[in-house]
Formats: sequence, C-alpha cells, structure tokens
Amino acid sequence: MKHLATTFIGALTLCAISPSGLAATAPEELHREVVRFADLDLTRPAGAQQLYRRIERAAHEVCAAYGPRGYDRSCADAAIARAVAEVGAPLLTAHQQTLAQRQTLQPRQARLDR
Repeated sequence: MKHLATTFIGALTLCAISPSGLAATAPEELHREVVRFADLDLTRPAGAQQLYRRIERAAHEVCAAYGPRGYDRSCADAAIARAVAEVGAPLLTAHQQTLAQRQTLQPRQARLDR
C-alpha cells in the first residue's frame, strides 16, 4: 500500500458524457482529459486531496463542451465519480464521500436556519 502511487504510473482518462448528448455523440467525439498522478502519494490525505482537485479541474474542462450553456455539472459529477472509482484509492474515495456528504448537508442546514 505504501507504494501505491508508484504502481499507478499510467494515466487516468476522463470521458464525460452528458445525458442529452449520449445518443448523439460518437465515441471518437468524446472529450477526454488525462490526469497524471504518479507524483502523488495516495496513501496520504494530502496526495488524495491533490488528485481530487486535478480530477475536478479535468472534469470541468471536459464537461464545459457538453452543456448547452457551457459547463454541465451533472456531467462533471459523473466524470469525477468514474475517475475516482477507476483509481480505486481508499483515501481518494473517502475524500469524495466526505465532500458529497457536505453538499447534501448544506441545503438541509440552510432550511433549518430559516
């Protein structure tokens, strides 16, 4: 586990597909962004957080082309989820779950504050 970062010498490819463009987009037309992370230690929280930020940026770039008005949040969420699952690093997955819980709690908390 300590050498997890060195075993992932390859690159992670994000393929984003929006629901509206699923049928119309041929596979060769999909936008892709390569996220390299061989330099990160994914057994440490800082490394997992840095990789998550890189994945977010790549998803933002890829998904900007799919939305009718630019950036498509559902596309980015799906691309991030696929990338995190593909990497399979426990701390990266935990970081994603923590952020998802915070996003779920914020609307609830806003309603309670009223």
